[in-house]
Amino acid sequence: MRKMKESVAAVTLVLLFLIVLSCSQSKSLGVPEMTDEQPSKFIVRTPSDVEGIDFVITLDHEVANQDYVAEAFSSVPLTDTYAAERRVDSGLVFLVFENIRQVEEYIIPHEDISAVVQIRYDMDVYDKTDVVLTQENVIMVHTTTSNAGIFTRSDVYILPYPETGFEYMSFLSGSETGHEQQLDILYAALLFYYRTADPSYQQVEYL
Repeated sequence: MRKMKESVAAVTLVLLFLIVLSCSQSKSLGVPEMTDEQPSKFIVRTPSDVEGIDFVITLDHEVANQDYVAEAFSSVPLTDTYAAERRVDSGLVFLVFENIRQVEEYIIPHEDISAVVQIRYDMDVYDKTDVVLTQENVIMVHTTTSNAGIFTRSDVYILPYPETGFEYMSFLSGSETGHEQQLDILYAALLFYYRTADPSYQQVEYL
């Protein structure tokens, strides 16, 4: 039964991505031109992969006009023994596709950014993902806290634009055990972006 559910979920995600892909083929990835009638910020709620908990998805065009900085914070010095024992002394930004290499900061210049879709679970736990669309890549940044809020870490996934949704499944499932769960978030963010950016989707009722 579990395998059947996983197969159904995978097929659903692929179908969602194909919708996204069909939209993207008809236009560039640039931020849509805004008019006086168009808001600069869009917010929607949609069911998440966690039963009873919604995703809150935000597309704010003002965010794309600033350098993007992956969140990283420690209330103790990274040189402290406490940090070293928890293996974060090399930095709290983890580059997933570079053997989980740790760095102290990760910045995307604003001139490279087309859009930033922010997505979080509607709950008190600090667990959010930003999907940054640039001209070359889709960059997903998953940010969480640990050790009673002492550490804030960001996992950075740098993904090429794929031809099919199966490629994303391959990228994430092959990177490290557990990272494939980010597929739900990635597809939700991309689908929301293209629905919002494409006027043909303006009449579509969100789930």
